[in-house]
Amino acid sequence: MRQFSSASAVLLTVLLAGCGDAQGEGPMRPGIYAFEAPDGSRHRMVFGKDGTYSDMVDNQPKPAGQGAWFRRSGQLCLKPDNTGNDLCLEEKARGDDGSFTLSGNGIVTHFTLEASAS
Repeated sequence: MRQFSSASAVLLTVLLAGCGDAQGEGPMRPGIYAFEAPDGSRHRMVFGKDGTYSDMVDNQPKPAGQGAWFRRSGQLCLKPDNTGNDLCLEEKARGDDGSFTLSGNGIVTHFTLEASAS
């Protein structure tokens, strides 16, 4: 029985090592970011380590939007809870302070790191 357990543990480790990390690599790190929406409203986006996000509009107690975030094909993607549509945007670092931009459809949004989730 002990050999089976050891073999199972090795097999499980090999299988898990081959699994991709949907959160992947990119300039955005989990934390709280400030950004201004195209309509001029100020927001705080909370990207969780668990792959969730919440879009908080200043002076409103409930999130304007929530869902999951992940990376696909080098883009940062958002999957809102209330729709089945993924929104995937180009993600670029803005400097070494943790800030980044998301762009798509001719719109560039700047995100400024306010607190990291380290």
